[in-house]
Amino acid sequence: MELSHEEQAGLITRNQIAERVGVRRPAVSNWARRHGDFPTPVRSGDTELFHEAEIARWLANRTIPEPRLLNGEQAGTTYADRFGRTGSGRPRAEPRGAGSPAQRTGAEDKKAVDQLMGKLADRVRGPATMADFVNLCLIVMYVRHAEPERWRRIEDAMSAGQSSRDVPGLLRSLGDMAQYTLRRNGDRTDMRSSLLQLEPRSWDDLTAAVRTAADTEVGAFQLVWESFSAREGLQSSEFCSPAGLASLAAALVLAPGQSATVLDPYARGGEMLAAAYRRIGDARGIVYGETLDGRLQAVASLYLLHLGVRPNLTSTRSDRWPPNRRHGADAVLTNPPFNMSDAPGPGRRTGDWSYGSPPRGNDNFAWVQYVLDGLAPGGRAAVVMPVKAGNSVNTAEREIRHALVRRGAVECVITLPSHLFSATPVPVSLWLLRRVDHPIREDILFVDAQELGAKVRRRRVLRDTDCDAITAVVRPWLDGEQCPEGEEYALRAADRGFSAVVKARADIRGEEYSLRPADYLGGGSYGAVPVAARLREASDEAAEYADMLRLLEQSALATESGYRGSAGPSGWGTAVLDDLCVIQPGPSYTRLPAEARTADAGVPLVFPQDLSGGRIADEPKTRLPWKTAERFEKFELLPNDIVCVRTGAQQQPALVAGSQAGWLLSSNVMRLRVRTNAEIDPLYLHAYLGLRYAREWMSHRAAATAAPSLSSAALGHLPMRFPPIGQQRRCVGLLGELGQRVDAYASYASALSRLRAELAEHLLHGLAEPV
Repeated sequence: MELSHEEQAGLITRNQIAERVGVRRPAVSNWARRHGDFPTPVRSGDTELFHEAEIARWLANRTIPEPRLLNGEQAGTTYADRFGRTGSGRPRAEPRGAGSPAQRTGAEDKKAVDQLMGKLADRVRGPATMADFVNLCLIVMYVRHAEPERWRRIEDAMSAGQSSRDVPGLLRSLGDMAQYTLRRNGDRTDMRSSLLQLEPRSWDDLTAAVRTAADTEVGAFQLVWESFSAREGLQSSEFCSPAGLASLAAALVLAPGQSATVLDPYARGGEMLAAAYRRIGDARGIVYGETLDGRLQAVASLYLLHLGVRPNLTSTRSDRWPPNRRHGADAVLTNPPFNMSDAPGPGRRTGDWSYGSPPRGNDNFAWVQYVLDGLAPGGRAAVVMPVKAGNSVNTAEREIRHALVRRGAVECVITLPSHLFSATPVPVSLWLLRRVDHPIREDILFVDAQELGAKVRRRRVLRDTDCDAITAVVRPWLDGEQCPEGEEYALRAADRGFSAVVKARADIRGEEYSLRPADYLGGGSYGAVPVAARLREASDEAAEYADMLRLLEQSALATESGYRGSAGPSGWGTAVLDDLCVIQPGPSYTRLPAEARTADAGVPLVFPQDLSGGRIADEPKTRLPWKTAERFEKFELLPNDIVCVRTGAQQQPALVAGSQAGWLLSSNVMRLRVRTNAEIDPLYLHAYLGLRYAREWMSHRAAATAAPSLSSAALGHLPMRFPPIGQQRRCVGLLGELGQRVDAYASYASALSRLRAELAEHLLHGLAEPV
């Protein structure tokens, strides 16, 4: 029997129990199996729910082992103590030694997701899109924990199957499970068709992916979605909202445990709604959303189900801007697509725009008004906007900003760091809006926090400390704290590593109603960047590379005595290249015509333009569909193979990295693979082929017809002289150390250049002075 929302009050899922007591999800199932007095669940459909009070009483008799205690917990603390302290809407204590939110998702989950989203994904999806494979991962992650009865059917199917002919049956079972789960929870998305698009290479590949996804915890869900965004390079309308950004938006417009109705009119993967749910708790509010994309709707539904929230999502694809729309939400959190053109439907032409008609071809200010119209009187919204929307010169957008400021709809604008999103480096702002009548506030708070966040690979991540720093400055302002001159807010912000200023509406009018914080905080092209923070970061980066150089130079002292002048080679061998390597040219043009290639899914093809600096580029632009690639196994690459140019201008040969195993030769290159019994190290051979002598030899023997072409037979005659294998490896080691020093000097020079540029910006704007 399905329970109503009211009947589910005070009931929690196994996932929620695990989260609140700080254990992995399987631990809760083990408790239920091993202890006869474990509370009896209440069923809602196929979901098992537990009375919160009964769980608390049972946990009161279970003491937490000392190694598992959190910071601030004393010996003898029970799981019930933690369960009560970390109730819905309240943050959990941080475990001893834990660091950033990314670390708290678990190293094992991160490893599992890397495995899922790497080569395993390509082997399972075949010609299907990556989104279809992601749907498989997400539905497995949810059902494995939330619907154990249905999951057992999948385990039975995997136990019974054994070969490729069983793959379609397992995919149908997974598709039926996905369809049932979503429809039972009110989502009509057709995920079954998506899963049936998959064409795994083998039964083992499919079951490996399913079991890997099933063995993860709740935190892995977000990791899969973020990995998908980064890998596919999604458009602004598709990529997910970073967890830190969603948490910040929720913290600024919602109080912990607040009774509120929260809307996201562009739900993406459900990140904003999930952050709102974590903030207000399931028993004290309602979260719901709208979507344009059925694929993203399914992801959002699964994300919310993963957290124990029944999804309430509707599609607005038929009419993006319906007239006279009124939601009456207490809060809106949304990350709408940036700079996108008109959506389908007649609403754009017939809509009633309260603050002015937005320009065609860009919906930024259509979204702002859509959000404001969705608020109840006094309701508050956090909207992610591109920075350039704040001071665009478009006449219609400037007039809308004028109306927003004049009528008091804008309370605060926060510039956030660039590179927050996996798919784009574009910096964004968070606009805090309010639907008010009278009286309206005369001032607006501008915050420039673009220097916050931690660098993680190519992205910046908003940490809990960053969100707390911003919230501590902005929340008092939103709650009505008066500070006409703004000095107090400026000091608070400076203490936390960013800048803030309060500006009167009259001042904003003088700046053509700009809503870009940098226009009021000064600092030239860098806006409100704290001088000390930027200079310190640039200086620290230069110092880091300087320290690295010192270590390398110290190491070099020990190795520079390891070589000496020589009267000539002693004990060296001679051979031609064909004696040492198997030389394999790429497939002919007739076997691999241009129309057989693709830029989308498939096995990467290596072309001459992919060779650079002795390496193969990490992101090849051309691929071969999986079905076609099965016929080209002869041309696969293995680690430490060497790739040379066959047709075209000669370049330095490239060494194949471990991550490039399984890639294929194109018609324009050839592969060298050291023979098993050859007394030559592949790294030595690669270095030898990079010598000026070897490269000139190859260039001179490339037949100059319409384009230079070097045959494998000609290359096989390249004469080689080489020392014993031990000496080869010592040579390679010495050259490798020198190469590290070259790279370190280049990085150091780049860091010094950045430091000089930063210093020039601040010195010449009067924000710093020499001492």
